[in-house]
Amino acid sequence: MADRSGLLRDLDAAREAFLEVLADVDLELATVPGVMEDWSVRDLVYHVAVWCEHGSEAVDLAAHGRAASFAYSTGDTDEMNARFLADGRGVSPTDALAREDAAFEGFRERIAGLEEALLAVELGNGDTVEAVIVYDGAAHYDEHTDHLRSWFGTDADDGE
Repeated sequence: MADRSGLLRDLDAAREAFLEVLADVDLELATVPGVMEDWSVRDLVYHVAVWCEHGSEAVDLAAHGRAASFAYSTGDTDEMNARFLADGRGVSPTDALAREDAAFEGFRERIAGLEEALLAVELGNGDTVEAVIVYDGAAHYDEHTDHLRSWFGTDADDGE
């Protein structure tokens, strides 16, 4: 099991890499589809925001003794992503960035305040709190940073 500080370091590093790639995006390209299928940069930003909020929900439930209430199933992911995509398309790129910032900060704050022992708590879906923190946090940022890099033709190793 990872420790809370390690999870936070990984989350911070993954988000920083995501933001570094975003810093090079021309605002005029923010709503152009194609980053990931028909998703735009704005769509990805909004998407990582709502999944940080999802992770925050899991942490909150565990912290308040209601871990069994977290019933997310990977079978729900496609439907959830479609709903989030539709919702996010009505949001400006600036508002998507603001939501991501607030969602990330809220998620990070919840993790930082979580009792270390609660990382091992099993949630209602069978995942541990730690697993949700990883897949809704650092792993998710990493996945979509790779999509952005690929779309822009950059490589993490050469910094181009």
